[in-house]
Amino acid sequence: MRRKKNGYIALMKTLTGIACKQIPTVTAAMLLCSGIAAIAQSAGVWFKQQLFDSAEALVQGGFAGKVYLAGIALGIFLILQMVLSALSALAENKFQYRFEQAAGSLMNEKAARIDPVCYEDNRFLDHIEKAGRGLQGAVFVFQISVYTFLTFACYFGFMGIYLLRIQPGLLIMLLISFLPYIFGSVLRYQVRKKVEYQAAPYRRKGDFYGRCITDREYAKETRLLGAYGYFFRKFEENIRMVRELDWKATKKNELLEICLRFISMAGYIGTIVMLFYYLMNGSVGVGAFAAIASSLDGMSDKLDNLFRTRIKQMMTNLGMAENYLEFLNLPERDVGREFPEGKTVEFSHVSFNYPEAAGESLSDISLSIKENETVAIVGSNGAGKSTFARLLLGIYRPTEGTVLLDGIDTKELNPRFSSGRVSAVFQKFQRYKMSLQENVILSDSGKPVDENAVEQSLVKADLDWQSGSFPDGMNTMLSREFGGTDLSGGQWQRLAIARGFYRRHNLIVLDEPTAAIDPLEETAVYKKFAELSKNKTAVIITHRLGSARIADRIVVLDHGRIAEIGKHEELMEKKGLYHEMYMAQAKWYA
Repeated sequence: MRRKKNGYIALMKTLTGIACKQIPTVTAAMLLCSGIAAIAQSAGVWFKQQLFDSAEALVQGGFAGKVYLAGIALGIFLILQMVLSALSALAENKFQYRFEQAAGSLMNEKAARIDPVCYEDNRFLDHIEKAGRGLQGAVFVFQISVYTFLTFACYFGFMGIYLLRIQPGLLIMLLISFLPYIFGSVLRYQVRKKVEYQAAPYRRKGDFYGRCITDREYAKETRLLGAYGYFFRKFEENIRMVRELDWKATKKNELLEICLRFISMAGYIGTIVMLFYYLMNGSVGVGAFAAIASSLDGMSDKLDNLFRTRIKQMMTNLGMAENYLEFLNLPERDVGREFPEGKTVEFSHVSFNYPEAAGESLSDISLSIKENETVAIVGSNGAGKSTFARLLLGIYRPTEGTVLLDGIDTKELNPRFSSGRVSAVFQKFQRYKMSLQENVILSDSGKPVDENAVEQSLVKADLDWQSGSFPDGMNTMLSREFGGTDLSGGQWQRLAIARGFYRRHNLIVLDEPTAAIDPLEETAVYKKFAELSKNKTAVIITHRLGSARIADRIVVLDHGRIAEIGKHEELMEKKGLYHEMYMAQAKWYA
Protein backbone atom coordinates (compact mmCIF):
# COMPACT_ATOMS: atom_id res chain seq x y z
CA MET A 1 0.00 0.00 0.00
CA ARG A 2 1.29 3.46 -0.83
CA ARG A 3 2.49 5.41 2.17
CA LYS A 4 0.69 8.66 2.84
CA LYS A 5 2.83 11.70 2.13
CA ASN A 6 1.56 13.47 5.23
CA GLY A 7 1.21 10.43 7.50
CA TYR A 8 2.73 9.78 10.88
CA ILE A 9 6.03 8.44 9.54
CA ALA A 10 6.54 11.44 7.26
CA LEU A 11 5.65 13.76 10.14
CA MET A 12 8.16 12.12 12.49
CA LYS A 13 10.83 12.24 9.82
CA THR A 14 10.33 15.98 9.41
CA LEU A 15 10.16 16.70 13.14
CA THR A 16 13.21 14.54 13.85
CA GLY A 17 15.10 16.52 11.21
CA ILE A 18 14.11 19.78 12.96
CA ALA A 19 15.24 18.46 16.35
CA CYS A 20 18.56 17.08 15.12
CA LYS A 21 19.50 19.96 12.81
CA GLN A 22 18.17 22.99 14.68
CA ILE A 23 18.68 22.04 18.35
CA PRO A 24 21.03 19.01 18.43
CA THR A 25 22.53 19.68 21.89
CA VAL A 26 19.17 20.16 23.62
CA THR A 27 17.78 17.08 21.84
CA ALA A 28 20.73 14.90 22.88
CA ALA A 29 20.48 16.08 26.51
CA MET A 30 16.75 15.35 26.59
CA LEU A 31 17.16 11.84 25.14
CA LEU A 32 20.00 10.98 27.52
CA CYS A 33 18.24 12.22 30.67
CA SER A 34 14.88 10.69 29.75
CA GLY A 35 16.41 7.35 28.73
CA ILE A 36 18.41 6.96 31.93
CA ALA A 37 15.36 7.97 34.00
CA ALA A 38 13.22 5.33 32.20
CA ILE A 39 15.78 2.59 32.84
CA ALA A 40 16.02 3.64 36.47
CA GLN A 41 12.23 3.32 36.89
CA SER A 42 12.23 -0.28 35.64
CA ALA A 43 15.46 -1.33 37.38
CA GLY A 44 13.68 -1.02 40.72
CA VAL A 45 12.19 -4.49 40.25
CA TRP A 46 15.69 -6.02 40.41
CA PHE A 47 16.55 -4.18 43.63
CA LYS A 48 13.21 -5.34 45.10
CA GLN A 49 14.00 -8.93 44.20
CA GLN A 50 17.38 -8.69 45.96
CA LEU A 51 15.66 -7.41 49.11
CA PHE A 52 12.97 -10.13 49.03
CA ASP A 53 15.50 -12.90 48.27
CA SER A 54 17.72 -11.82 51.17
CA ALA A 55 14.65 -11.67 53.46
CA GLU A 56 13.67 -15.20 52.39
CA ALA A 57 17.22 -16.40 53.05
CA LEU A 58 17.15 -14.75 56.50
CA VAL A 59 13.96 -16.67 57.38
CA GLN A 60 15.72 -19.86 56.38
CA GLY A 61 18.68 -19.05 58.67
CA GLY A 62 20.74 -16.77 56.43
CA PHE A 63 22.83 -13.68 57.25
CA ALA A 64 20.84 -10.58 58.39
CA GLY A 65 23.49 -8.21 57.02
CA LYS A 66 22.39 -9.01 53.45
CA VAL A 67 18.91 -7.75 54.23
CA TYR A 68 20.29 -4.44 55.55
CA LEU A 69 22.59 -4.02 52.55
CA ALA A 70 19.75 -4.79 50.11
CA GLY A 71 17.46 -2.32 51.94
CA ILE A 72 20.11 0.43 51.90
CA ALA A 73 20.81 -0.21 48.19
CA LEU A 74 17.08 0.02 47.42
CA GLY A 75 16.77 3.28 49.41
CA ILE A 76 19.75 4.87 47.63
CA PHE A 77 18.37 3.72 44.31
CA LEU A 78 14.94 5.27 45.02
CA ILE A 79 16.58 8.62 45.86
CA LEU A 80 18.63 8.44 42.65
CA GLN A 81 15.46 7.59 40.77
CA MET A 82 13.76 10.80 42.01
CA VAL A 83 16.79 12.92 41.06
CA LEU A 84 16.88 11.41 37.57
CA SER A 85 13.13 11.99 37.13
CA ALA A 86 13.57 15.67 38.07
CA LEU A 87 16.46 16.08 35.62
CA SER A 88 14.42 14.37 32.92
CA ALA A 89 11.50 16.77 33.50
CA LEU A 90 13.78 19.80 33.24
CA ALA A 91 15.36 18.50 30.04
CA GLU A 92 11.93 17.81 28.51
CA ASN A 93 10.66 21.31 29.35
CA LYS A 94 13.76 22.91 27.86
CA PHE A 95 13.43 20.77 24.76
CA GLN A 96 9.73 21.62 24.33
CA TYR A 97 10.43 25.38 24.45
CA ARG A 98 13.33 25.24 21.97
CA PHE A 99 11.63 22.74 19.67
CA GLU A 100 8.47 24.85 19.47
CA GLN A 101 10.59 27.86 18.48
CA ALA A 102 12.41 25.89 15.77
CA ALA A 103 9.19 24.39 14.33
CA GLY A 104 7.48 27.80 14.36
CA SER A 105 10.40 29.41 12.52
CA LEU A 106 10.23 26.72 9.86
CA MET A 107 6.52 27.38 9.35
CA ASN A 108 7.09 31.15 9.02
CA GLU A 109 9.88 30.61 6.51
CA LYS A 110 7.59 28.34 4.51
CA ALA A 111 4.82 30.96 4.48
CA ALA A 112 7.26 33.47 2.98
CA ARG A 113 8.09 31.08 0.12
CA ILE A 114 4.51 30.32 -0.92
CA ASP A 115 3.10 32.11 -3.95
CA PRO A 116 1.32 35.26 -2.63
CA VAL A 117 -1.72 34.59 -4.82
CA CYS A 118 -2.50 31.63 -2.56
CA TYR A 119 -3.59 34.13 0.10
CA GLU A 120 -6.56 34.94 -2.14
CA ASP A 121 -7.79 31.32 -1.85
CA ASN A 122 -10.03 30.43 1.10
CA ARG A 123 -8.78 26.84 0.97
CA PHE A 124 -5.26 28.08 1.58
CA LEU A 125 -6.48 30.22 4.47
CA ASP A 126 -7.97 27.04 5.96
CA HIS A 127 -4.53 25.46 5.53
CA ILE A 128 -2.93 28.28 7.53
CA GLU A 129 -5.53 28.05 10.31
CA LYS A 130 -5.07 24.29 10.58
CA ALA A 131 -1.28 24.56 10.39
CA GLY A 132 -1.19 27.14 13.18
CA ARG A 133 -3.10 24.79 15.45
CA GLY A 134 -1.10 21.90 14.08
CA LEU A 135 2.17 23.48 15.19
CA GLN A 136 1.29 22.95 18.85
CA GLY A 137 -0.01 19.49 17.99
CA ALA A 138 3.22 18.62 16.15
CA VAL A 139 5.34 19.56 19.16
CA PHE A 140 3.09 17.48 21.40
CA VAL A 141 3.10 14.49 19.03
CA PHE A 142 6.87 14.50 18.76
CA GLN A 143 7.36 14.68 22.51
CA ILE A 144 4.88 11.87 23.16
CA SER A 145 6.47 9.79 20.40
CA VAL A 146 9.91 10.23 21.95
CA TYR A 147 8.49 9.46 25.40
CA THR A 148 6.76 6.32 24.03
CA PHE A 149 9.92 5.16 22.29
CA LEU A 150 12.03 5.65 25.40
CA THR A 151 9.38 3.98 27.57
CA PHE A 152 9.29 0.89 25.38
CA ALA A 153 13.01 0.80 24.62
CA CYS A 154 14.20 1.51 28.18
CA TYR A 155 11.44 0.81 30.72
CA PHE A 156 9.57 -2.05 29.07
CA GLY A 157 12.76 -3.19 27.36
CA PHE A 158 14.39 -3.74 30.74
CA MET A 159 11.20 -5.29 32.16
CA GLY A 160 10.85 -7.55 29.12
CA ILE A 161 14.40 -8.85 29.47
CA TYR A 162 13.81 -9.37 33.20
CA LEU A 163 10.52 -11.26 32.67
CA LEU A 164 11.97 -13.28 29.79
CA ARG A 165 14.78 -14.36 32.06
CA ILE A 166 12.35 -15.28 34.86
CA GLN A 167 9.61 -16.92 32.75
CA PRO A 168 8.80 -16.21 29.00
CA GLY A 169 5.06 -16.81 29.51
CA LEU A 170 4.80 -13.70 31.70
CA LEU A 171 6.25 -11.56 28.92
CA ILE A 172 3.77 -12.96 26.36
CA MET A 173 0.79 -12.26 28.64
CA LEU A 174 2.06 -8.71 29.23
CA LEU A 175 2.34 -8.13 25.48
CA ILE A 176 -1.29 -9.24 25.04
CA SER A 177 -2.30 -6.38 27.34
CA PHE A 178 -0.67 -3.92 24.90
CA LEU A 179 -2.73 -4.85 21.84
CA PRO A 180 -6.09 -3.22 22.77
CA TYR A 181 -4.27 0.03 23.58
CA ILE A 182 -2.50 0.05 20.23
CA PHE A 183 -5.67 -0.78 18.28
CA GLY A 184 -7.65 1.90 20.13
CA SER A 185 -4.98 4.53 19.47
CA VAL A 186 -5.16 3.96 15.71
CA LEU A 187 -8.96 4.22 15.64
CA ARG A 188 -8.96 7.38 17.79
CA TYR A 189 -6.51 8.98 15.37
CA GLN A 190 -8.75 8.30 12.36
CA VAL A 191 -11.80 9.76 14.09
CA ARG A 192 -9.95 12.86 15.31
CA LYS A 193 -8.33 13.59 11.96
CA LYS A 194 -11.72 13.58 10.23
CA VAL A 195 -13.06 16.02 12.83
CA GLU A 196 -10.15 18.42 12.32
CA TYR A 197 -10.84 18.70 8.59
CA GLN A 198 -14.54 19.26 9.17
CA ALA A 199 -14.08 21.80 11.98
CA ALA A 200 -11.39 24.04 10.43
CA PRO A 201 -13.74 26.34 8.40
CA TYR A 202 -16.12 26.78 11.36
CA ARG A 203 -13.22 27.47 13.72
CA ARG A 204 -11.71 30.08 11.39
CA LYS A 205 -15.06 31.87 11.02
CA GLY A 206 -15.60 31.72 14.78
CA ASP A 207 -12.19 33.31 15.39
CA PHE A 208 -13.03 36.10 12.96
CA TYR A 209 -16.39 36.87 14.58
CA GLY A 210 -14.68 36.79 17.98
CA ARG A 211 -12.23 39.45 16.77
CA CYS A 212 -15.15 41.55 15.53
CA ILE A 213 -16.36 41.63 19.15
CA THR A 214 -13.10 42.11 21.04
CA ASP A 215 -10.36 43.48 18.76
CA ARG A 216 -9.50 47.17 18.90
CA GLU A 217 -9.67 47.30 15.11
CA TYR A 218 -13.40 46.46 15.13
CA ALA A 219 -14.59 47.41 18.63
CA LYS A 220 -15.63 51.03 17.97
CA GLU A 221 -17.65 50.35 14.85
CA THR A 222 -19.18 47.19 16.31
CA ARG A 223 -20.47 49.16 19.32
CA LEU A 224 -21.58 52.11 17.18
CA LEU A 225 -23.57 49.91 14.83
CA GLY A 226 -25.05 47.95 17.70
CA ALA A 227 -23.76 44.81 15.97
CA TYR A 228 -22.40 43.12 19.10
CA GLY A 229 -25.37 40.75 19.31
CA TYR A 230 -25.19 39.89 15.63
CA PHE A 231 -21.49 39.00 15.76
CA PHE A 232 -21.96 37.11 19.03
CA ARG A 233 -24.69 34.98 17.47
CA LYS A 234 -22.46 34.24 14.47
CA PHE A 235 -19.60 33.43 16.83
CA GLU A 236 -21.76 31.07 18.92
CA GLU A 237 -23.16 29.41 15.80
CA ASN A 238 -19.71 28.45 14.48
CA ILE A 239 -18.31 27.46 17.88
CA ARG A 240 -21.40 25.30 18.43
CA MET A 241 -20.66 23.47 15.17
CA VAL A 242 -17.10 22.83 16.35
CA ARG A 243 -18.38 21.56 19.72
CA GLU A 244 -20.91 19.25 18.07
CA LEU A 245 -18.28 17.70 15.82
CA ASP A 246 -15.95 17.29 18.78
CA TRP A 247 -18.70 15.72 20.92
CA LYS A 248 -19.53 13.14 18.25
CA ALA A 249 -15.88 12.14 18.05
CA THR A 250 -15.57 12.00 21.85
CA LYS A 251 -18.59 9.67 22.16
CA LYS A 252 -17.18 7.28 19.57
CA ASN A 253 -13.79 7.24 21.24
CA GLU A 254 -15.11 6.72 24.76
CA LEU A 255 -17.36 3.80 23.74
CA LEU A 256 -14.38 2.24 22.02
CA GLU A 257 -12.26 2.86 25.12
CA ILE A 258 -14.68 0.97 27.39
CA CYS A 259 -14.64 -2.13 25.16
CA LEU A 260 -10.87 -2.18 24.82
CA ARG A 261 -10.33 -1.67 28.55
CA PHE A 262 -12.15 -4.94 29.27
CA ILE A 263 -9.80 -6.80 26.91
CA SER A 264 -6.75 -5.17 28.46
CA MET A 265 -7.97 -5.94 31.98
CA ALA A 266 -8.31 -9.62 30.98
CA GLY A 267 -4.64 -9.61 30.00
CA TYR A 268 -3.65 -8.04 33.32
CA ILE A 269 -5.66 -10.60 35.32
CA GLY A 270 -4.15 -13.37 33.20
CA THR A 271 -0.66 -12.17 34.10
CA ILE A 272 -1.46 -12.38 37.84
CA VAL A 273 -3.00 -15.87 37.49
CA MET A 274 0.01 -17.07 35.50
CA LEU A 275 2.39 -15.61 38.08
CA PHE A 276 0.64 -17.59 40.86
CA TYR A 277 0.75 -20.72 38.73
CA TYR A 278 4.51 -20.40 38.25
CA LEU A 279 4.98 -19.79 41.97
CA MET A 280 2.99 -22.90 42.87
CA ASN A 281 4.90 -25.21 40.51
CA GLY A 282 8.24 -23.76 41.60
CA SER A 283 9.12 -22.06 38.28
CA VAL A 284 9.33 -18.68 40.04
CA GLY A 285 10.95 -18.06 43.41
CA VAL A 286 9.33 -16.16 46.27
CA GLY A 287 11.64 -13.17 45.82
CA ALA A 288 10.93 -12.88 42.10
CA PHE A 289 7.20 -13.42 42.71
CA ALA A 290 7.08 -10.63 45.28
CA ALA A 291 9.15 -8.27 43.13
CA ILE A 292 7.03 -8.85 40.00
CA ALA A 293 3.73 -8.75 41.90
CA SER A 294 4.67 -5.46 43.58
CA SER A 295 5.70 -4.02 40.18
CA LEU A 296 2.62 -5.13 38.22
CA ASP A 297 0.56 -2.17 39.41
CA GLY A 298 3.39 0.13 38.41
CA MET A 299 3.60 -1.44 34.94
CA SER A 300 -0.19 -1.29 34.59
CA ASP A 301 -0.21 2.38 35.59
CA LYS A 302 2.62 3.02 33.15
CA LEU A 303 0.66 1.35 30.35
CA ASP A 304 -2.51 3.17 31.34
CA ASN A 305 -0.73 6.53 31.45
CA LEU A 306 1.02 5.80 28.19
CA PHE A 307 -1.92 4.59 26.11
CA ARG A 308 -5.00 5.95 27.84
CA THR A 309 -3.53 9.39 28.53
CA ARG A 310 -0.42 10.23 26.54
CA ILE A 311 -0.92 8.28 23.32
CA LYS A 312 -4.63 9.10 23.44
CA GLN A 313 -3.69 12.78 23.57
CA MET A 314 -1.13 12.21 20.83
CA MET A 315 -3.72 10.62 18.54
CA THR A 316 -6.07 13.50 19.30
CA ASN A 317 -3.35 15.92 18.21
CA LEU A 318 -1.98 13.85 15.32
CA GLY A 319 -4.69 15.00 12.91
CA MET A 320 -3.77 18.61 13.69
CA ALA A 321 -0.04 17.85 13.55
CA GLU A 322 -0.37 16.40 10.07
CA ASN A 323 -1.94 19.70 8.99
CA TYR A 324 1.35 21.34 10.00
CA LEU A 325 3.26 18.89 7.81
CA GLU A 326 0.76 19.35 4.97
CA PHE A 327 1.44 23.09 5.11
CA LEU A 328 5.20 22.49 4.95
CA ASN A 329 4.64 20.31 1.86
CA LEU A 330 2.61 22.90 -0.07
CA PRO A 331 4.08 23.94 -3.45
CA GLU A 332 6.42 26.92 -3.30
CA ARG A 333 7.27 29.67 -5.69
CA ASP A 334 10.53 27.94 -6.51
CA VAL A 335 12.39 30.77 -8.20
CA GLY A 336 15.42 32.56 -6.89
CA ARG A 337 16.34 35.27 -9.37
CA GLU A 338 16.79 38.76 -7.93
CA PHE A 339 14.87 41.75 -9.21
CA PRO A 340 16.50 43.75 -12.00
CA GLU A 341 16.97 47.51 -11.88
CA GLY A 342 13.27 47.99 -12.68
CA LYS A 343 13.58 50.77 -15.24
CA THR A 344 11.20 49.46 -17.92
CA VAL A 345 7.99 47.42 -17.81
CA GLU A 346 6.22 45.51 -20.55
CA PHE A 347 2.90 43.64 -20.41
CA SER A 348 2.37 41.25 -23.32
CA HIS A 349 -1.16 39.79 -23.72
CA VAL A 350 -1.50 39.42 -19.95
CA SER A 351 -4.59 37.87 -18.39
CA PHE A 352 -5.16 36.98 -14.74
CA ASN A 353 -7.90 35.40 -12.68
CA TYR A 354 -7.96 34.79 -8.94
CA PRO A 355 -8.35 31.28 -7.47
CA GLU A 356 -11.96 30.10 -7.59
CA ALA A 357 -13.02 33.36 -9.31
CA ALA A 358 -15.74 33.15 -11.94
CA GLY A 359 -14.04 35.45 -14.48
CA GLU A 360 -10.76 37.16 -15.29
CA SER A 361 -9.70 40.29 -13.42
CA LEU A 362 -7.48 41.34 -16.32
CA SER A 363 -7.87 40.28 -19.96
CA ASP A 364 -5.31 40.53 -22.76
CA ILE A 365 -3.38 43.53 -21.40
CA SER A 366 -0.49 44.75 -23.59
CA LEU A 367 1.38 47.86 -22.44
CA SER A 368 4.96 49.18 -22.44
CA ILE A 369 6.28 51.62 -19.83
CA LYS A 370 9.53 53.34 -20.78
CA GLU A 371 12.43 54.31 -18.54
CA ASN A 372 11.80 57.53 -16.54
CA GLU A 373 8.17 57.61 -17.71
CA THR A 374 5.26 58.31 -15.36
CA VAL A 375 2.12 56.36 -16.21
CA ALA A 376 -1.26 56.63 -14.50
CA ILE A 377 -3.56 53.60 -14.38
CA VAL A 378 -7.14 54.76 -13.81
CA GLY A 379 -10.57 53.20 -13.72
CA SER A 380 -13.57 52.61 -11.52
CA ASN A 381 -13.60 50.20 -8.59
CA GLY A 382 -13.21 46.63 -9.80
CA ALA A 383 -11.55 47.64 -13.07
CA GLY A 384 -8.41 45.61 -12.21
CA LYS A 385 -6.06 48.42 -11.17
CA SER A 386 -4.65 46.83 -8.00
CA THR A 387 -4.30 43.47 -9.78
CA PHE A 388 -2.28 45.27 -12.45
CA ALA A 389 0.03 46.63 -9.74
CA ARG A 390 0.59 43.22 -8.16
CA LEU A 391 1.42 41.71 -11.54
CA LEU A 392 3.81 44.54 -12.36
CA LEU A 393 5.64 44.08 -9.05
CA GLY A 394 5.96 40.33 -9.55
CA ILE A 395 3.80 39.56 -6.49
CA TYR A 396 1.34 37.69 -8.71
CA ARG A 397 2.19 35.81 -11.88
CA PRO A 398 -0.08 36.15 -14.93
CA THR A 399 -2.43 33.32 -15.82
CA GLU A 400 -1.61 33.99 -19.46
CA GLY A 401 0.97 36.19 -21.17
CA THR A 402 4.15 37.70 -19.74
CA VAL A 403 5.17 40.66 -17.62
CA LEU A 404 8.76 41.82 -18.18
CA LEU A 405 10.89 44.02 -15.93
CA ASP A 406 13.95 45.20 -17.86
CA GLY A 407 13.22 42.35 -20.26
CA ILE A 408 13.14 39.68 -17.51
CA ASP A 409 9.99 37.62 -17.00
CA THR A 410 8.54 38.24 -13.51
CA LYS A 411 7.77 34.51 -13.29
CA GLU A 412 11.51 34.03 -12.72
CA LEU A 413 11.67 36.57 -9.91
CA ASN A 414 11.27 36.05 -6.18
CA PRO A 415 10.06 39.09 -4.18
CA ARG A 416 12.02 37.81 -1.13
CA PHE A 417 15.27 38.33 -3.06
CA SER A 418 14.50 41.85 -4.24
CA SER A 419 17.60 43.98 -4.70
CA GLY A 420 15.69 47.03 -3.47
CA ARG A 421 15.34 48.83 -6.80
CA VAL A 422 11.53 48.51 -6.88
CA SER A 423 9.27 50.17 -4.33
CA ALA A 424 5.54 50.48 -3.79
CA VAL A 425 2.90 52.06 -1.58
CA PHE A 426 -0.44 50.30 -1.38
CA GLN A 427 -3.90 51.54 -0.48
CA LYS A 428 -4.20 48.84 2.19
CA PHE A 429 -0.96 49.69 3.95
CA GLN A 430 -0.06 48.36 7.39
CA ARG A 431 0.04 50.31 10.65
CA TYR A 432 2.98 48.74 12.43
CA LYS A 433 2.96 49.02 16.22
CA MET A 434 6.56 50.19 16.28
CA SER A 435 8.49 53.46 16.49
CA LEU A 436 8.25 56.15 13.79
CA GLN A 437 11.74 55.37 12.50
CA GLU A 438 11.10 51.63 12.44
CA ASN A 439 7.90 52.20 10.45
CA VAL A 440 9.96 53.95 7.78
CA ILE A 441 13.03 51.71 7.57
CA LEU A 442 10.95 48.51 7.27
CA SER A 443 10.92 49.00 3.49
CA ASP A 444 14.72 48.55 3.36
CA SER A 445 15.46 46.84 6.67
CA GLY A 446 18.20 44.63 5.25
CA LYS A 447 20.59 47.58 5.05
CA PRO A 448 22.11 49.87 7.74
CA VAL A 449 19.77 52.63 8.90
CA ASP A 450 20.28 55.92 7.07
CA GLU A 451 18.85 58.51 9.47
CA ASN A 452 19.22 61.32 6.95
CA ALA A 453 17.27 59.29 4.37
CA VAL A 454 14.57 58.64 6.98
CA GLU A 455 14.14 62.38 7.57
CA GLN A 456 14.15 63.13 3.84
CA SER A 457 11.50 60.47 3.21
CA LEU A 458 9.22 62.00 5.85
CA VAL A 459 9.73 65.46 4.32
CA LYS A 460 8.88 64.11 0.85
CA ALA A 461 5.67 62.64 2.26
CA ASP A 462 4.79 65.94 4.03
CA LEU A 463 4.83 64.33 7.49
CA ASP A 464 6.23 66.69 10.14
CA TRP A 465 8.00 64.35 12.56
CA GLN A 466 9.00 67.29 14.79
CA SER A 467 5.40 68.24 15.56
CA GLY A 468 3.50 67.52 18.77
CA SER A 469 2.16 64.32 17.23
CA PHE A 470 5.57 62.75 17.86
CA PRO A 471 6.63 63.64 21.43
CA ASP A 472 9.72 61.40 21.25
CA GLY A 473 10.65 62.34 17.71
CA MET A 474 11.86 59.40 15.64
CA ASN A 475 11.58 57.12 18.68
CA THR A 476 7.86 57.81 19.22
CA MET A 477 5.98 54.52 19.65
CA LEU A 478 3.00 54.52 17.27
CA SER A 479 0.63 52.45 19.36
CA ARG A 480 -1.44 53.30 22.41
CA GLU A 481 -1.45 49.59 23.24
CA PHE A 482 2.30 49.79 23.90
CA GLY A 483 2.31 53.09 25.75
CA GLY A 484 2.74 55.33 22.69
CA THR A 485 0.53 57.53 20.53
CA ASP A 486 -1.73 56.97 17.55
CA LEU A 487 -1.98 58.86 14.27
CA SER A 488 -4.85 60.03 12.12
CA GLY A 489 -5.69 58.14 8.94
CA GLY A 490 -4.01 60.81 6.82
CA GLN A 491 -0.83 60.73 8.92
CA TRP A 492 -0.63 56.96 8.68
CA GLN A 493 -1.06 57.26 4.91
CA ARG A 494 1.78 59.79 4.64
CA LEU A 495 3.93 57.51 6.77
CA ALA A 496 3.25 54.66 4.33
CA ILE A 497 4.30 56.94 1.46
CA ALA A 498 7.49 57.86 3.34
CA ARG A 499 8.19 54.15 3.74
CA GLY A 500 7.93 53.75 -0.03
CA PHE A 501 10.27 56.67 -0.65
CA TYR A 502 12.89 55.36 1.81
CA ARG A 503 13.44 52.18 -0.20
CA ARG A 504 16.06 52.68 -2.90
CA HIS A 505 14.26 52.41 -6.21
CA ASN A 506 14.29 53.09 -9.93
CA LEU A 507 10.62 52.11 -10.19
CA ILE A 508 7.93 53.11 -7.73
CA VAL A 509 4.27 52.12 -7.80
CA LEU A 510 1.63 54.11 -5.91
CA ASP A 511 -1.51 52.00 -5.64
CA GLU A 512 -4.12 54.52 -4.43
CA PRO A 513 -2.09 55.42 -1.33
CA THR A 514 -3.95 58.70 -0.74
CA ALA A 515 -7.49 57.37 -0.18
CA ALA A 516 -7.65 58.91 3.32
CA ILE A 517 -6.61 62.36 2.03
CA ASP A 518 -9.11 64.81 0.51
CA PRO A 519 -8.90 65.29 -3.28
CA LEU A 520 -7.36 68.76 -3.20
CA GLU A 521 -4.65 67.74 -0.74
CA GLU A 522 -4.13 64.57 -2.76
CA THR A 523 -3.40 66.64 -5.85
CA ALA A 524 -0.69 68.53 -3.95
CA VAL A 525 0.86 65.24 -2.80
CA TYR A 526 0.95 63.89 -6.35
CA LYS A 527 2.43 67.09 -7.76
CA LYS A 528 5.24 66.79 -5.25
CA PHE A 529 5.56 63.15 -6.11
CA ALA A 530 5.93 64.06 -9.80
CA GLU A 531 8.84 66.36 -8.94
CA LEU A 532 10.53 63.68 -6.85
CA SER A 533 10.01 61.02 -9.52
CA LYS A 534 12.01 62.77 -12.23
CA ASN A 535 14.61 60.42 -13.71
CA LYS A 536 12.65 57.48 -12.27
CA THR A 537 9.97 55.19 -13.66
CA ALA A 538 6.66 55.69 -11.84
CA VAL A 539 3.22 54.11 -11.97
CA ILE A 540 0.30 55.87 -10.31
CA ILE A 541 -2.87 53.83 -9.77
CA THR A 542 -5.93 55.83 -8.80
CA HIS A 543 -9.64 56.22 -9.33
CA ARG A 544 -9.36 59.99 -8.70
CA LEU A 545 -8.61 61.39 -12.13
CA GLY A 546 -7.46 64.84 -10.99
CA SER A 547 -4.17 63.29 -9.88
CA ALA A 548 -3.65 61.46 -13.17
CA ARG A 549 -2.93 64.72 -15.03
CA ILE A 550 0.68 64.70 -13.84
CA ALA A 551 1.39 61.49 -15.78
CA ASP A 552 3.07 61.32 -19.17
CA ARG A 553 0.41 58.82 -20.23
CA ILE A 554 -2.92 57.74 -18.78
CA VAL A 555 -4.19 54.16 -19.18
CA VAL A 556 -7.92 53.68 -18.61
CA LEU A 557 -9.00 50.22 -17.47
CA ASP A 558 -12.59 49.03 -17.76
CA HIS A 559 -13.67 45.59 -16.59
CA GLY A 560 -10.12 44.27 -16.80
CA ARG A 561 -9.35 45.59 -20.29
CA ILE A 562 -7.57 48.67 -21.62
CA ALA A 563 -10.27 51.04 -22.82
CA GLU A 564 -8.16 54.13 -23.65
CA ILE A 565 -4.54 55.34 -23.58
CA GLY A 566 -3.28 58.92 -23.97
CA LYS A 567 -2.50 62.24 -22.30
CA HIS A 568 -5.16 64.04 -20.30
CA GLU A 569 -5.95 66.52 -23.08
CA GLU A 570 -6.16 63.79 -25.73
CA LEU A 571 -8.51 61.68 -23.66
CA MET A 572 -10.72 64.65 -22.85
CA GLU A 573 -11.04 65.44 -26.57
CA LYS A 574 -12.14 61.86 -27.31
CA LYS A 575 -15.05 62.29 -24.92
CA GLY A 576 -14.93 58.61 -24.05
CA LEU A 577 -14.89 56.80 -20.72
CA TYR A 578 -12.09 58.97 -19.27
CA HIS A 579 -13.97 62.18 -20.13
CA GLU A 580 -17.13 60.79 -18.55
CA MET A 581 -15.35 59.83 -15.34
CA TYR A 582 -13.40 63.08 -15.14
CA MET A 583 -16.47 65.27 -15.54
CA ALA A 584 -18.24 63.27 -12.83
CA GLN A 585 -15.36 64.12 -10.46
CA ALA A 586 -14.70 67.68 -11.63
CA LYS A 587 -16.53 69.21 -8.66
CA TRP A 588 -13.89 67.72 -6.33
CA TYR A 589 -11.22 69.90 -7.88
CA ALA A 590 -13.18 73.11 -8.42
